[in-house]
Amino acid sequence: PTTLFPFSSDDPNGVAVRCGEKSLTWDQLETSAIRFANLLIDAGITDSARWALLAKNRIEWPILMTGNGRAGSRYVPLNWHLTAGEIADLLTDSESKMLVTDEENEAKAREAAAIAGIDDVRVLGDEFDAWLATGSTEPPAERPMGSALQYTGGTTGRSKGVTRTDFAGPVSMWAPRFANWGTLATAPESGVMLLSTPAYHALGGACITMSLARQHTLVIMERFEPEAVLKAIEDHGVTSTPMVPTQFIRLLKLSDAIKNRYDVSSLQWVLHTAAPCPQWAKRAMIEWFGPVITELYGSSEGTGPVICSAVEWLERPGTVGRAQGTLALSIVDDDGNDLPAGEIGTIYAHRPDGAPSYHGAPDKTEASRLPDGRFTVGDVGWLDDEGYLFLADRRVDLILRGGTNIYPAEIEGVLSAHPQVGDVAVFGIPDPDLGQAIKAVVELIPEAVESDTFAADLIAYAGEQLASFKLPQSVDVVHALPREASGKLKKRILRDPYWHQPA
Repeated sequence: PTTLFPFSSDDPNGVAVRCGEKSLTWDQLETSAIRFANLLIDAGITDSARWALLAKNRIEWPILMTGNGRAGSRYVPLNWHLTAGEIADLLTDSESKMLVTDEENEAKAREAAAIAGIDDVRVLGDEFDAWLATGSTEPPAERPMGSALQYTGGTTGRSKGVTRTDFAGPVSMWAPRFANWGTLATAPESGVMLLSTPAYHALGGACITMSLARQHTLVIMERFEPEAVLKAIEDHGVTSTPMVPTQFIRLLKLSDAIKNRYDVSSLQWVLHTAAPCPQWAKRAMIEWFGPVITELYGSSEGTGPVICSAVEWLERPGTVGRAQGTLALSIVDDDGNDLPAGEIGTIYAHRPDGAPSYHGAPDKTEASRLPDGRFTVGDVGWLDDEGYLFLADRRVDLILRGGTNIYPAEIEGVLSAHPQVGDVAVFGIPDPDLGQAIKAVVELIPEAVESDTFAADLIAYAGEQLASFKLPQSVDVVHALPREASGKLKKRILRDPYWHQPA
């Protein structure tokens, strides 16, 4: 049959996807995606109807995502760290008609599905493979392509699904559209893509679709392990991989013996995003991996891609890059007025294809927009004279102390370089005199031992690089910070108890 995707056009028996000991050829991927699309259509899950996916990284993800694209449905990637109740909320909000899960998450998935009133639960493995085999191998008729209904991380409240107009178009545009995203993000034309970030996150999903649309071989790791990633890069000749800053830091804190054990010279493009990257960590990664480190600033809502090459960053340390394609950025004050270069304000984006909307939340949609169609996700920053964007922080994370704006990301960047610190979060807590005090919460590296003077020593360490008004007033040490597998820090969990204490 004529293919709508280019997977099997050149080498039908070549390896398209690897995960552990399993692999898929391009022909197997194509056929399985067609079968899944037809099963979705037969179940009435098409024309933007929703189904949900709750599973760790595994070889079926590309089948499910590309089948979704063919069927014209919307899949809802779910964070498997969530509780059954939280998952049920997203299933209900999205009005999903089916839930696909893995065996590890089956019990939680069935509990969530029961709460949400979903009867159709499919478990990946032998049972799912048998069902998939019943699907027709005849390519479905041309229709509007399917995409993800990506739920935001809920930094400022309950998560909301994002609907984007730039994901519209016929199925035949699926591959060209995602291949073009790779062009905007400066990804190599071909090669081997390694995915160690979670597939449910927007970054993981984008890199899966982009790499397949450009006919890269995709190597999926079930989870991120620093040394295992280095080994995979060498073993598979990896040319491209997405990472988040916490993964950079975990790699950098390996011993020199381990870091020098593996050959990473095949790398051409390492894309990082999802959280601010401390300058020391970025500089060290460029020195280690070479000038292949590329930064992406964006969001599920479509405030990107803003892209920064290693060369651009070394020339302008701290920038996250410039808007690509037809995206336009501006900096706006609290009254809706545009600010000149160098002044800090809220970052707004404009897309010719239109602003995103939040599923079932018209008030939130309206609050994110200006009358001229520009929209924001609440990030704060500034543009220089050449249009390079610099981030200050998210507005919700801004600390107001004695009338002075303090940006936690700057402090976190300094504290993260301390040799005993594995991870860090900085946020404001109530202060009767100055409005807010600066609280730092740190996670130590595994071999570190907390001493009686650790907090004072850490503050003194920060004082060597930061002005006194930016120094934390207190430091807590915890076993692990509440980060999602995507690298996004759930700072609200740490901050809220201080602001919701009974009077």
